[in-house]
Amino acid sequence: MEKEIEGNNGKTEKSVIFDIQHYPSVNLFKHAIKVLTEKNINVHVVIQPRGNLVSVFQSECPTVPFVLIGQHKKTLFGKMVNMIKRDIALLGYLSKIKFDIGVDSINLAHTTRFFGKPTVVFVDDIEYKLAYHLIKSSATWIIMPRCIPAQGKNLLKYNGFKELAYLHPSHFTPNKKALESYNLNPYEYVFIREVSSASLNYQKMKMGRLSKILDYLKQKDLKIVLSIEDKSLIDLFKEHCIILKEPVEDIHSLLSFAHFTISSGDSMARESCLVGTPAIYTGGRDMAINNELIKRSCMFKVEDEESIKNTIDYIINNDVRKEVETKIKYAIEHEWVDTTQVILDVLLGTIYKDDSLIEKYKPTPDA
Repeated sequence: MEKEIEGNNGKTEKSVIFDIQHYPSVNLFKHAIKVLTEKNINVHVVIQPRGNLVSVFQSECPTVPFVLIGQHKKTLFGKMVNMIKRDIALLGYLSKIKFDIGVDSINLAHTTRFFGKPTVVFVDDIEYKLAYHLIKSSATWIIMPRCIPAQGKNLLKYNGFKELAYLHPSHFTPNKKALESYNLNPYEYVFIREVSSASLNYQKMKMGRLSKILDYLKQKDLKIVLSIEDKSLIDLFKEHCIILKEPVEDIHSLLSFAHFTISSGDSMARESCLVGTPAIYTGGRDMAINNELIKRSCMFKVEDEESIKNTIDYIINNDVRKEVETKIKYAIEHEWVDTTQVILDVLLGTIYKDDSLIEKYKPTPDA
């Protein structure tokens, strides 16, 4: 067991354990982790390895130790088996450390209960119903954007988006120097993100559509920056696009200075909007969190080839880029909060049983 020591504030030092299973979680928590360590709060990190997730975490949080538990699985059966195995492994790990709160996973929501400790989970995808119901039944607090129409005694809500934990102006300033190595000028290129699909037939269909969209964009005299998840397809497009090699340094600056973004991934579509760049979302998912940006005409949800072309024309011909930048700047200044502060309020309020930090996030009856 770790020995308890006194922090700078005179209180017995506390410990937080984060469970990182996805790339967005690194960005979501990296600033909060830094603040917690500065407050002499021990931070434990568990990572479920997938792709280059470990190297991304090491790059963002180089001084934070971590352990690897679990394996990334693609099938539903594989995910369920891994969840059980991971619960067992986490129980063993948690029994060896001191911790006061668990953060952000189904596994921690299950396992921390055996030790009588709370877990908080940050959610913005209630449409993924299985995961949401598993979390809802076991987490101490579920924290989500206020625009999501969910109710429950253990829900806390804030104005904004998870992505503003790292894209809020308190943490992020676009840097034009990020464009230099790609020979790009601001607003003279389009950023495209294409995520892979489990279905080979669907993937072929998407690649055929993407090729036609690329041809259409060339007619607009716009350079094309392409981030593609399936690297086996790079050769199809390398002569026509600037292909990004992940992990990309300062990818959010590249998003910030694009004329617009086309993304089949919902997270990057939101990131684009939140840095002031209009996004054409082609992923097909109906999500409450996206609707908040769609109704502000910052995100455009379209799928078929003709609709994508029409939306491209609309964005270019109506100077939508400038409109979105103005709308987002106003919302960040007057409506939306720094999500890192929300994370810190909920964690510290729960650890130290300070209701004043949590009360402001409890939704009103009509929320």
